Amino acid sequence: MKIKLVTFWDSVRCSFWFVPASLTLGAILLSVLTLSLDSAFKSTAAQPTAWLFYAGGPEGARTLLTMLATSMLTIFGVVFSIVIVALTLASSQFGPRLIRTFLSDTIDQLAVGTFISTFVYCLLVTRTVSGERTDAFVPHLSVTMAIVLALLSLGVLIHFINHLSTSLQASYIIATVGADLKRTIDIELPERNQVAPDVTPVEYAELFATATVPVAASSDGYIQAIDYDELVHLAEREAIVIRLTVCAGDFLVHGDEVARISETASRTEDLTRKLNAALIVGVDRTHEQDIEYPINQLVQLAIRALSPAINDPITAIIAIEQLRAGLCCIAERAAPSSIIRDSQGAMRLLVKRQTATHNVEMVFSLIRQYGRGNLEVTMSLLDAIEQVSRRTTDEAFLYALLYQATQIGNGARSALPEEADCKQVAERFQRAIAALQLRRP
Repeated sequence: MKIKLVTFWDSVRCSFWFVPASLTLGAILLSVLTLSLDSAFKSTAAQPTAWLFYAGGPEGARTLLTMLATSMLTIFGVVFSIVIVALTLASSQFGPRLIRTFLSDTIDQLAVGTFISTFVYCLLVTRTVSGERTDAFVPHLSVTMAIVLALLSLGVLIHFINHLSTSLQASYIIATVGADLKRTIDIELPERNQVAPDVTPVEYAELFATATVPVAASSDGYIQAIDYDELVHLAEREAIVIRLTVCAGDFLVHGDEVARISETASRTEDLTRKLNAALIVGVDRTHEQDIEYPINQLVQLAIRALSPAINDPITAIIAIEQLRAGLCCIAERAAPSSIIRDSQGAMRLLVKRQTATHNVEMVFSLIRQYGRGNLEVTMSLLDAIEQVSRRTTDEAFLYALLYQATQIGNGARSALPEEADCKQVAERFQRAIAALQLRRP
């Protein structure tokens, strides 16, 4: 249930309706509060006379509120247009996968929400201003609050313009995706000293070999997250074992096999429905449980920068540095257990995990293919392999790095036309190989 709430909150956070709607609701409640206080002042004949309160008449208050409401609506239209243009530019330059990063930007959401909520507040206060001689009413406190909100909106506008000019820079976008990658690694991969020795495949092979009944997917889309706790509780209640054949990030087609369960007296259709309910499926991938997703975003940034249309190897190198930071975090972490036990300690769930070697392949394969003819990119990739190799002694991890270093070296020798460039790559390749051999147990 927790992962479902986290995934739901992520979808809300990446939408452009939640923050503006929340601020608009707050503006409605604020108008009710300030108008109630103004009514109390009127009934007690204790109108505020301090210099910081609005002290004009009904016509002036109505004109001021109308002007503020019109201005806020105009600014909202301009800001919204700027956001749409920014999303269009980001999609064309950095790729559509990065749109989600822009949509989750809190500053943009706050800017849109501030102008809408100020407009709504002014509109609600305007309707209470009365200029009748017998029953004149000017909500001094509410008009003053409208002025305060307008000044606040001006500050938000200035900050929004500054933030937008920064957020469209490639280095900022890459750093944002790199932070998502590190956050996912911290959640999904445990510290080395926090992992108990895992059981060997021989110990659980016989138990999970009884999971022979296939379970089919009931929907199409990407697996955004898996509620492992719900699956374990289901297996414990039904006295079965479950072997998942999919993981977060996989794409499902209706009818694909997602798991195998052991024989049970219960109805298989009911178990299929409950098991599919534990799989959170959507139209796009998310980084909640999927380490590969932010890796793919950074790789996409790098290879688009290396395309002839953009031809920006410096951006590709910045992306490689963030990928190196992510791989260093992965190298310093332990692999999560593939076995999940129930409350009694019995093995109930066999989980499919993406291995560290798979992540190494995702990081280097595409970039080395697209950047094989660029000296600086090739050198940056070999530097990354050398630095990552110093963080681990895992033989499979080091072998994956060795394979990628070999492919990078071979590609550079065939693609670089200058002999001097090939010599530099050869020297850097030897340094990477020496670091890898030094760390091997």
